[in-house]
Amino acid sequence: MADEIAAVERALVQGEWTPVHEECALGGALFECRDRLVENPSPADMPHSERGLWLTQTLVVHALLVRELTDEVLPRWQDRLAGSPMVHLVQAYADAVQPVLPYAARLLAAWQAWPPPAPAADLVAGEAERLCVSAAEAEQDTWFWDVRHWEAAQISAAERSAIELALHRCGDIATVIYAAVTGQTDY
Repeated sequence: MADEIAAVERALVQGEWTPVHEECALGGALFECRDRLVENPSPADMPHSERGLWLTQTLVVHALLVRELTDEVLPRWQDRLAGSPMVHLVQAYADAVQPVLPYAARLLAAWQAWPPPAPAADLVAGEAERLCVSAAEAEQDTWFWDVRHWEAAQISAAERSAIELALHRCGDIATVIYAAVTGQTDY
């Protein structure tokens, strides 16, 4: 599959494939779905992090995205764009997400069953004093590390590597889709 993606990317960069409007619309639909899911990540009851989505939320967003792509988006376009490189790219993205789906389900179930407790008020006060920050900042920092440790306890190092590899692959494919949609091929 990597060779096929590289061939599509090469054709795009060398001007051998110029996506038509409908192909750009399909690629854009992937980003629209992803952005909508990122705006309201699940599980919604995870504490807000200024540093971005938690791993749990990232994986759940990808799981929901792949379901939407395969159940709704691709079926609308596959016949109209049969043989299109964009259909191939969006399908490859959905396929690249597959390895993270079991981890998404497992982390979501674990969060729903036994999330880490909220930081104790005395701990937050002590951290605020130690770090010379507000109580709100200390609480957010404490939550950050508590959730990070909680997530790390849910998956092994080997599983984390597999997740990172799959997400990296998704990112590589998304880069090609983005270049095709925007025409910005000088990356």
